[in-house]
Amino acid sequence: MTFLSRSSSSSMMIKSRSEENLSKLSECMDNMDDDVLKMFMECHQTDFRQDPELLRLLSDYFTTSKSVTELCESLRECLERAEHDECFLIDETLRDFEEEKNGYGGLLEASFRKTFRQLSKLGSDCDVISGEFLRKLEMCHRELGKMIVKLESTMKGIDKKLRRLRGGRAVVAAAILAPVIALVTVGEILAGICVPVPVEAVSNFAASRWRESSETLKREKTAVTSMERATMVALKEVEKMSRLVSRLEAVERSIRLTADIAVNKRSSVAFAMGGMEEERKKLKSTLVDLDRETGRCDGFVEFGRRLTRDKIFEFLSCGEKR
Repeated sequence: MTFLSRSSSSSMMIKSRSEENLSKLSECMDNMDDDVLKMFMECHQTDFRQDPELLRLLSDYFTTSKSVTELCESLRECLERAEHDECFLIDETLRDFEEEKNGYGGLLEASFRKTFRQLSKLGSDCDVISGEFLRKLEMCHRELGKMIVKLESTMKGIDKKLRRLRGGRAVVAAAILAPVIALVTVGEILAGICVPVPVEAVSNFAASRWRESSETLKREKTAVTSMERATMVALKEVEKMSRLVSRLEAVERSIRLTADIAVNKRSSVAFAMGGMEEERKKLKSTLVDLDRETGRCDGFVEFGRRLTRDKIFEFLSCGEKR
């Protein structure tokens, strides 16, 4: 008896010979990455149960790649908050300073109450990059590094299989031909007749099998290479993003220090606001650079994932995987 069910994460039907196995399969599919699930459902000639390492590699790659996209989204939220909150507060502080300076006609420290109030906010609220985002950034960088190690290991395994296949071609051909020639020779002796040995046909058969195996491995190598390149690009982009985030944190620390010095009367307001004007320029420049890098990283990762998806489908769909 065959049991049918529809996965909650897919519109496609799945079937199994037992209700228990069907339940387990449905649960497994519900937890799969969308791209891996699509391959699982559409590439019928590939039995992932026979190759769990391949399924795990695909799942790890797409999960890691999409974590970079999620990181970019998280950073965009931080940048929007910086633009709406921190930059606005600095602009308001500078505006209040100019108004109070012109209104009082002098630079008496006691005259800048609104400016001091805004500077106090800058000293306490200037924290655009959250600890949660930094943890995500660190984890994403670490997982990309691990993914590259996994892919490099897989590439070495494929290269080893290709070398073994090339080296064993002659041996396999000889192993196939030897029994054929032996049988024909025995037939000649017993029957006293000359029977032509089908060497060419057998050789062609062996060569055909070798080509199929070789082409399958080459397609697999192309698919894994695309994953490896996409992951390396993602890692480089995340590293660039990390350096810009460090630059942003340095600017924020400088802003807090400038505001703290002014509030605690360790420098004149005019001097502090001159420094704040410079920090404002650095902050906006860094935010622009980070926004550009975030878009660049997200675009590269999406392109790499799409290209890799096509290569993997080509590998899985072109003939039975060996």
